This record gives sequence, structure tokens and C-alpha cells, in this order.
Amino acid sequence: MAAHSLTREAGLQIKEALEKSGGNFTIAAHSLGMNRNTFCSRHASAVRLGFIEPQNQRIGLPVQPTVGIPAASSTLYDADGLVKLQWIKTKEGRDPAVWAEQVKEVFANTAPIKPVALRRHHCNSQLLTCYPIGDHHVGMYSWAEETGNDYDIEIAEQLLVSAMRHLVEQAPASERAVIAGLGDFWHVDNTKAETSRSGNHLDVHTRYPNMVRAGLKMLRTVIECALTKHKHVRVLCAVGNHDDIGAIWLSQALNLLYSANERVEVETSPSKFHYVRHGRTLIGFTHGDTGKPEKLHAVMSVDRAQDWGETRHRYWLTGHVHTRKVIEFPGVLWETFRVLSPNDAWATAAGYRSGRDMHCIVYHKEHGEISRTRFDVSMMQEVAA
Repeated sequence: MAAHSLTREAGLQIKEALEKSGGNFTIAAHSLGMNRNTFCSRHASAVRLGFIEPQNQRIGLPVQPTVGIPAASSTLYDADGLVKLQWIKTKEGRDPAVWAEQVKEVFANTAPIKPVALRRHHCNSQLLTCYPIGDHHVGMYSWAEETGNDYDIEIAEQLLVSAMRHLVEQAPASERAVIAGLGDFWHVDNTKAETSRSGNHLDVHTRYPNMVRAGLKMLRTVIECALTKHKHVRVLCAVGNHDDIGAIWLSQALNLLYSANERVEVETSPSKFHYVRHGRTLIGFTHGDTGKPEKLHAVMSVDRAQDWGETRHRYWLTGHVHTRKVIEFPGVLWETFRVLSPNDAWATAAGYRSGRDMHCIVYHKEHGEISRTRFDVSMMQEVAA
């Protein structure tokens, strides 16, 4: 049980700061000289006390009762009969009815997936084009004054869609394509703005349901963009350390959305390791938070023993560290990729300073990797124009 008190004046100050910031909790907190967690706690109290309308001013979604469910209250009135102070005792938990309504809202306007037509009648069956998506951290918030770059769900969508459109335009019309999420597509794994595995509290831009809606929307755009160039598209979403749960339900959701589309195959295995074979080329995908790079060639040789013996060109594509590095181990080339998203406050303070980009890689059935195209974040404005 916990008790919370807030004056009306303090509640209105919270409201004013949030309105001036455009609904951004981090900026509003900074303007009042308090940390974000304190601001969020006081904002939640102001909502329960009726000082602020129960709505997120930025995105128009109901506020989730993450602090607790009201159990009892005690109120102090002034001489005019107005509320001066109020203490609300809460029990930890979430109102199931509110949560159910928010989930319904996320999928309320989901339309059936319409078939996407190929722009070309001939596709090269000798080639496979791979679009690795590095840790995109949808839902993360980054403030330019603190980190050097702004980032929210709108920017996340602009970056990924711009990159994909550019890379698809430059890619050959291969018959097969793989859209490979390398993990940490989602920044948080629950409505408490935390990772499930470690429970780290993270900087987030929006509510969890809105993050879900935005992420599904941008992935649909990415998939449908690939379908204009490639006859068959395989989609896989590796499990990361930020989205142990989110990556699994994301795969299942995409599989349901595209279940009637014969040109799309969604990998739904919960395994940490995924494989795609193309002739004498074998490609492995994993986030990279489990299994050291120098051990991955052994993992592949055991998991895909027959494919290992029948292929000549083998690759591991991983994410997690947000930097690009290529190392050749016995029998396999390991590569880790940069990301499109900027650093958050923690990574900036820790001194991480990697470049930001996305690649598409073209593999030949007999010769392995034969070409690649790179999209740098500085190109976004040019592509959008």
C-alpha cells in the first residue's frame, strides 16, 4: 500500500508544464527541475485527484494506472469547501478493464492486408536480398539537448521507412528477400517502461499501446515496400534483451496479418537463432546478447549440420552492440550492424558514439555475398524529398 498527496496548485503546475512541452514528460520534468520519475508520479496523482484530465495530451490515449489502483482516500477541504489536500491509498496492479480497452483500441482500425503487386514480372531466382534491421528501439525517447539527437516514435517510423524505400529502390529484383529484425525492435517490454529480463527503467516517448500501433504500422510499410520488388518475402523478428516478450508476440501478430498472403512467410519460432539457406549460402540471425561471436560458428554447425556440409558461404548477422564489426571465424563470417536510432541518455553518458545506418545485402546461390547498399541517416531528408 502507498499514500500520495498533492496540492491543487502543484497539480496545475504539472499540467501547465506538460502543455508547454507539447506532452513530453521528460522536457516537462526538466522545466520544473525534477527527474522524470518524480514528475510522472506527481502527474499520475494529479490525474487521480481530478486536477488534470485523464488523457495523454500528446497522443490522446487514456492514462494507464501504472502507479496503483485506488483503494481508499482521505480529503482535507478549505473554508470554501474546495479540496486542499487529498491522500489516496493504492494497491499495486492494473485495472484489467482499462487495459483491455486500450488493447482493443490498438487493433480497432486494423484493416485486412491487401495484396501488393510486383512492379516487375521477372525476378532473379539466383539472388536473395537481405534487409537486416538493427536494434530500432521503437518507443525510445531521446532529447537532442542531452544526447545530440531527437528520437520518438514518429522519427523511428520516418527513419525506417525512408531507409527501406531507398534500399529497395537500389536492390536488384531478386525472387527472394529476407527482412531480418535483429532484436530490440521494441525499446520496452511492458507497460512499466522496463525490460522484462533486467527490469531496467527506460526513457520512453509514449504509452505502450501507441508504441505497438506505431511499430506494426511501420513494419507493414516495410514489408509491403519489399513486396513491390521481390516475389517472396520472409520476415523474422529475433528476440532481443529489450523485447524478450515483445518479439514473440510481434512475430505472431505479423503471421496472422499475412496468413492469407502466399508471398509472405513470417518466422514464428521463439528460438534465439534463425537460419535461411539460399543454394550454397547459409545465413544465421540472432540478436547477439547470448552466445559469443567466436562460438556462433559451432552453434550453426550443430543446428544446421546438413546445411553446413552442403554450403560454402556462411554468415552470422547480429545486432545488440550498435556498432559495425566483421570477423572471419573458421567456416563463417560474423557481422554485427549499426542502428538507425540514436543513443539514449544512458548510452550517451556511457560514451558510446557509433554511426547510424542500414544495409541491404545481396547473396548469390553459388557465390555468397556479391553486393550491398548502404543508407545513412543523413540521407533521410533527401529520400523524403
